[in-house]
Amino acid sequence: MGKRVIRFKPNMRSLMIALVLMLIIHIIMGVMLITMSKNAIREQIDARMLDAVNTAAFQLSGDELKRITGDDKESEEYVNALSLLRSFQQNIKLDYIYAVKINDDGTFAFLIDPDIEDPADYGEKIETTEALIKASKGTPAVDKVAVTDEWGRFYSAYAPVLDSDGNVAALVGVDFDADWYDGELNSHKAVVVILSMIALTIIIGITFISHTSVLEGEKNEYRKKLEETLLRELEQKQELGSARRLAYTDPLTGVKSKRAYLEAIERIDKGVSDGSIDEFGVIVFDLNGLKTVNDTLGHEEGDRYIKEGSAIICGTFCHSPVFRIGGDEFVVILEGTDYLKRDILIAEFEELIEENQRSGKVVVSSGMDEFDLSCDTSFSSVFERADKKMYERKCYLKTL
Repeated sequence: MGKRVIRFKPNMRSLMIALVLMLIIHIIMGVMLITMSKNAIREQIDARMLDAVNTAAFQLSGDELKRITGDDKESEEYVNALSLLRSFQQNIKLDYIYAVKINDDGTFAFLIDPDIEDPADYGEKIETTEALIKASKGTPAVDKVAVTDEWGRFYSAYAPVLDSDGNVAALVGVDFDADWYDGELNSHKAVVVILSMIALTIIIGITFISHTSVLEGEKNEYRKKLEETLLRELEQKQELGSARRLAYTDPLTGVKSKRAYLEAIERIDKGVSDGSIDEFGVIVFDLNGLKTVNDTLGHEEGDRYIKEGSAIICGTFCHSPVFRIGGDEFVVILEGTDYLKRDILIAEFEELIEENQRSGKVVVSSGMDEFDLSCDTSFSSVFERADKKMYERKCYLKTL
């Protein structure tokens, strides 16, 4: 007796049920795609804007911004701040970046607008938003709702610029075009509509085999959209990488910036605390006579003096990180082989500087000290001893 083969022949009703279920699945997947895309795009916008405003705010001087008035467009403070903001707008492809002043009545107004074509006037009012209020209290924030003004419709972010006392002196704001964001969402909605129409076409006339072919086409469409999204994310990460390099490099000398210095201190203090770092040295440097050069020859000559001093330091301590932490102040952190040769290196440096003192060249005072495991618990105690030695050295050099 032969085997009986049972064949299932799908009728129209089962076919319709299956295809309706597929249509429902398409709709659910479309809604999920729109929701995920909206959240992903918004997270990208928020992260990009916060990174930009935080980096710009860190590099601006709150003490200088507080002194700027509507009549100070030729002052050194205004020109420095304008140049910095303009470099961000040109290098990071921002729609707008600007400095904001906080009025006595709690309202906000433009302080510096680096836009070349249509800059806002000093003191021109800015619409108060939750992000502005939050930033004015010391916390960077992003507006969740797009704001429309005479320049267009934007999502905005703000970060505080602190003065030397740690108080909020001004704010930095960036704007991101909201139309791009809405356009991305509309493109994803269009994909969902197209997929739904394909599903309806399937219900009207095609078979399960052709439906499998359509699914393959849909997967390719999803893959293409995913590749486009990943490419945009890569481009944005590259732009943010440029912003980080700006933040960690001193623009005048090319050595490491104060922000990089603060992170190095944090790393060392953590290593001292957990026992992974038990030896390092600190050298504090100060350029002698910079104020005299600035006062008598001008700031351009003063900048040249600073760069020459930096080159002298880098030339001797070429295997150690060099940080510019102030106008004429530099710090070198000695670790590894440079730490082992510290006495030789500092002796060579001091001999060179003494010769410069006698010949009228750039003079750099220095002071070095080492971490002592028996009494030091942080970087700051080593720095203080090195700083004291630097001032003693400065007094000695004046006697030559």
